[in-house]
Amino acid sequence: MNKYNVDLTRLMVKPLYFGLLMNIFVPVLILGLAYYLDRSGQSFSEMTLSELNIFFWALIIVSVADIAAGYYFMRKRFFAPMIRSKETFEDDLAKGIFTNSIICFSFSMAIAIYGLVFYFLGGKFMELLFFVFLSFISFQLVRPRLGFMEKVLVAQEKHVEEGRFL
Repeated sequence: MNKYNVDLTRLMVKPLYFGLLMNIFVPVLILGLAYYLDRSGQSFSEMTLSELNIFFWALIIVSVADIAAGYYFMRKRFFAPMIRSKETFEDDLAKGIFTNSIICFSFSMAIAIYGLVFYFLGGKFMELLFFVFLSFISFQLVRPRLGFMEKVLVAQEKHVEEGRFL
């Protein structure tokens, strides 16, 4: 184990399931809604093709920035002190992992929301599908993995040993 007998697998389950809910279930619901609306012939705000094209590329740039921000946030926040005291090490670590994971997952889920907004502005279903695909890629980059969490645990133990608390 480790110095504080922390079971990382147990700590990762809750954030991972919540991330799956946010980044798999919600985008699939969005796709289902858009597919239904697409098949029913529902029309939305019609923008000109050039406006729509500019907006599409702007959202792609924002989506890539969200992927980078989520990844950067993950690398930065997980290694910042999360522990309030030695006695509450495991509980504080669990709360920190959950909170930081949800923030990272929000960056990923936002990309699917951008796709839905674009779809309602007059985009096509395939373009929405592309944004959902980018969202899935982003989720794969920011989801917690055991090796990463082991490094986080070592960093948190080091912070506690050096007296750096949250």
